[in-house]
Parts: sequence; structure tokens; C-alpha cells
Amino acid sequence: MKSLSLLFSAVAAIAVALAVQAPSPASAADLDCADFSSQAEAQENLLPGDPYGLDGDNDGVACEDNPCPCGIAGGSGGGGGGGQPSTPPPPPPYRLEKGVARHASHAVVKRFTRNSPRVVTAAVGTCRRLGERRVDCLAIARGQTATSRTVCRLRIAVRAVNRHPSAKLASSRCQTQLTGESYVIPRTRGMDSVPG
Repeated sequence: MKSLSLLFSAVAAIAVALAVQAPSPASAADLDCADFSSQAEAQENLLPGDPYGLDGDNDGVACEDNPCPCGIAGGSGGGGGGGQPSTPPPPPPYRLEKGVARHASHAVVKRFTRNSPRVVTAAVGTCRRLGERRVDCLAIARGQTATSRTVCRLRIAVRAVNRHPSAKLASSRCQTQLTGESYVIPRTRGMDSVPG
């Protein structure tokens, strides 16, 4: 009988020792949002059943008020704690600026001047916005010899193509004066586009 009581005493001592080492419900609730430096760190410790009480509104996102980096995109989840990071928003629509259009127009005007033997100088004048991705610029090209004087009025259409300016000669009207006479060279349309 003495050995039986000794055995019960040993089993009781082991049970007491195990009970001291096992976490109690009170010690499981010791973690709170202040124990984590970020929302992502708190999200990693969000367990099924939420034993630490990190998800107060039961939406699957732990410690929503903690600073990012965040473990759930946008602070909302599907209730499982395994949300996917959000994709960045698309870039805003491209708006072709007048200064960029003017620069692209210079290349077209320079090409026109180089290809036309009657003109030697040119300048881009005003640019007018026709839409978010369309700007038209006006230019004047001039040339003079001992017997004639030529003035060409150009309109350059600049469009945004794949977020880059693309300019082409939309129209040109040249007038040449010869020793007291005047005649008009017919309007020409289109030229190869010149990227800006």
C-alpha cells in the first residue's frame, strides 16, 4: 500500500509540474497589438480562433491600426488571414504638355526646312491644345533669294502615342513672290511622323 500511495504522489507531482508549464488561457491573452511593431507582424501571429484577441472585428485582419508594412492589402480581408497584396493603381492618363509638343514640332519643322529648297529658316509659333493627348502647333518657314521670297505656314499635329509624343506635318501652305508676281504652291498633306 505504501508503494501505491508513493506512485500516486509521483503521478500527482508530474501532473502539477506539467500544469505549471502549460500556457493557461490567461497567459494566451497576454499578447496584444502593442506587442507588434507593424500590422504585418501582428498578421503573422493571427491564429485560427484568434486566441490572442488581435482581430477585434473578426474580419481576418489583425491589429488594423498598427503601422505598415501591412500583411493584408487595404486593411480588409476575406476572413481567413491569408489575403493577397493589392496591385498598384494604374497610372493616371497621359496628358501631352504643350512644351513637349513644341519640342516635337521643332523636329518636323527642321525636317521641312531641310527638304524644301525655297526656305532656310523656320520658327514654331503658338501651340493649341485639342485634347489631353493632342496638341497642334503652328510654324512659319521663310526663304529669300535675289528674285523671290517664300513664306510657308505649317500646322504640325502632335499626338501622344504610348505615352510618347509623335509629330507629323498636318498641312503646309507656301506662297512665293517673284519679281512683282505672286503664286501659291498647292497645299501638301502629311509627312512621315517624327517621334519626339
